[in-house]
Amino acid sequence: MAQDPAPKHLTITLDFDLQTPNSTVGEARIRAAYNAAGDAALEAATKEFPEGSVKTITAEMHWSYRWMEKREVRFSRDDAQS
Repeated sequence: MAQDPAPKHLTITLDFDLQTPNSTVGEARIRAAYNAAGDAALEAATKEFPEGSVKTITAEMHWSYRWMEKREVRFSRDDAQS
């Protein structure tokens, strides 16, 4: 049986591509940025949606470092023809 009203979900994905030459971004700054983004999203949601409509908010963080000096070509059509 359907719920009345039907549950609605809003998912927002933020992907920060950090370009910091000759430097790394440490966990403290990453966690601070994550918390600030979450706080801003919560503030915006409670401001924009009707009072009492936000039931729960969940958050998830993944972060990694990726280095790519030169793109590695793994397959080329020219290789397949020889």
